[in-house]
Amino acid sequence: MKILFGCIVYLFISLPVMAEKLQVSLEEFTAAPMLTLKCVSDRKGIEIPISERWNIKKVSLNFHYVSSINLIGDISQLVVKINGFPITQVKLDPLKPEAMIKLNVPKQYLKPGYNRLDFQVAQHYLTDECENPCAPDLWTSISMRDSYMQIEYTANPVPLKLSSITSFLFDPKIYPEAKVNIITEDQSAESLTLASIISSGIARRFDYRKVTLSVSRKIQPGMDNIVVGRQAFMRQFVAPFNYSLGHMAGGYLKIFPLPTVNGLDDTHALLAVSGHESDHVKMAALTFANLSFPYPGSQQLNAFEFNMPQIPLYGGRAVLLADKTYDFKTLNFPSTTFRGINPVGKEINFRLPADFLIQQNRSAKLALNFAYGAGMREDSAVNVIVNDKVVWAVGLDKKEGGFLNKYTIDIPLYLFKPGNNVISFGVELHPELKECDIALTGNLFLSIFENSTLTFPSMSHRVELPRLELFMLNAFPFTRWPDGHGSIIYLTDVSDKSISSAMNLVSLMTQKNGFPLLNMPITLELPDNWQGDIFVIGHLSSLPAEFGQQSPLRIGKTTRVAYPANHGWESEFSLAHIHQTSSLGDGKGLLMQFESPYQKGKTVMTISAEKDEDLLGLSQVLFNHEVESQIFGDIALIEMSRPEPIVSSLEVGAKYLTGKNGEVSEIDSFLHSHPYIYYILFGTLILGLTYTIYGLLKRYRAVRKLE
Repeated sequence: MKILFGCIVYLFISLPVMAEKLQVSLEEFTAAPMLTLKCVSDRKGIEIPISERWNIKKVSLNFHYVSSINLIGDISQLVVKINGFPITQVKLDPLKPEAMIKLNVPKQYLKPGYNRLDFQVAQHYLTDECENPCAPDLWTSISMRDSYMQIEYTANPVPLKLSSITSFLFDPKIYPEAKVNIITEDQSAESLTLASIISSGIARRFDYRKVTLSVSRKIQPGMDNIVVGRQAFMRQFVAPFNYSLGHMAGGYLKIFPLPTVNGLDDTHALLAVSGHESDHVKMAALTFANLSFPYPGSQQLNAFEFNMPQIPLYGGRAVLLADKTYDFKTLNFPSTTFRGINPVGKEINFRLPADFLIQQNRSAKLALNFAYGAGMREDSAVNVIVNDKVVWAVGLDKKEGGFLNKYTIDIPLYLFKPGNNVISFGVELHPELKECDIALTGNLFLSIFENSTLTFPSMSHRVELPRLELFMLNAFPFTRWPDGHGSIIYLTDVSDKSISSAMNLVSLMTQKNGFPLLNMPITLELPDNWQGDIFVIGHLSSLPAEFGQQSPLRIGKTTRVAYPANHGWESEFSLAHIHQTSSLGDGKGLLMQFESPYQKGKTVMTISAEKDEDLLGLSQVLFNHEVESQIFGDIALIEMSRPEPIVSSLEVGAKYLTGKNGEVSEIDSFLHSHPYIYYILFGTLILGLTYTIYGLLKRYRAVRKLE
């Protein structure tokens, strides 16, 4: 019997670890729902992320395509490549122009990191006549929405070294989302601020990939856990697991395998963030948030000093500053050569501060250094496209080719917008051919060099609020200073779910701006007359009275609700205001933004719901791109109980101005909000000056007559 029992135990121990299975749409990896391949030859692709945490067992690709029915099937084909290796070829049959292809991807061609999946076509519609190399009949479209990958993998053990933090543990290549749990010593404002710093550091490492954060009193299985607190608490916490903390001095970090009820889970980590005193724990949290280089390789570290470089105002991720010249290399555009008849364009992505005052009569300067080949037709050109609007075409019209240095283009500032902007270069290269000539494309090239530059003129920082859409762009105004300096998070209700909501919202703001919020503390009691921006998280009923009266809803004994009565042009509404006693209801969340009652030009923003679970759901649904794109104005109601969230946004409250330092004089604010008064005053001044000059001239002529 003992032998039988031993065999059974051995059998269970010997069983292979069950593989995880994941199916993900290719649309998750690209903004385009469709890849369309044109002309005689074309190639387009996407990047497939593979995390270091995965030991790949099997990968299959299912892709759906539709091709032109005018193609000649015998000489038209589609090739699929992974990292440059062909993995399948498909005949483009005009009798079967639509198909779903399933194939296995050889795992030896895959590597941890980003893997290039390319679709390449050779397409023809004529054989015995002259074929237009870019005829409209030559196309094949691949649906990213209907195509998907299936991945089977087992989890790799976590290396027990702190360098794992920088790439292995918090890896943006994990999808569809990651989960991390934070355990705090208590629920004091000090502990929650430390958890906020840690949450911000985690979110920054995940880049734009969603990460769900939770806060609890105990370890959550199946995910990485981070425990933060002073030495006495930490020793008590790890004692049941027989973990040795070792020597603790200054700020302290150590990584362990995750303990579970069944032993150890070596595929997830337990991170200890600690120190003797609160200041040491904060140093450890700041150190954790800023580990961005794979060092150290040890299991623990002790930090004794933490120095941050000077952080510029508006210094967020990919933000361009005014009155500064950037070369293309800095903007992630190295020297690039475009070749052939149908070259793929390239673009520069950057961001502008949310409160840039765009002046209509000013321009940004683009200075291009480029060369192009000989023998091209005169209609060859490179098109400069700003935010999908073609603004300039640079002619490549010299038969002998050319090299141009500092070819300057003035781009009107009104073509740019707060937040994300794109400058694209669309290249049209046409050979000089007679009918039925063979196209020789060796001389069809354009090279744009990395020492080309982009310069924005000096611009003021002044914007009219409330505008929730600016918060959804880069968490403005709380990220005016990238580390959140001058802002606080006021948590009105304390529970695990409300705290988890706060951590998710810190994560959201960090990912929007690309910098950890190291100086945006959490408070459980609102400071008297706080002079900065305030981010309020909690139940709608727990809003301070002065905020309720200042908010768009005018919350008090009764609530004043604005209902659109008539919809005019340019999204303008006529509003009916109804005073009522009511509640927000279950399954709904509310965002509001308004001017602080404590300081002109400063902002209060509230994130609220009736119940903790709705508040947590609201903090998670704000990561949804379709939801965030519908949020604007000063009030947004999100219904989360539907299969797809429904967003209703309005502009109902008073406008106010905020400037570079967030403070704007009452006169400035009044004149900006009532421009007609400015014009009346300006006109009155001109008339007064004219009348004065007229009076002086009249008096002068009278004196001359007397003489």
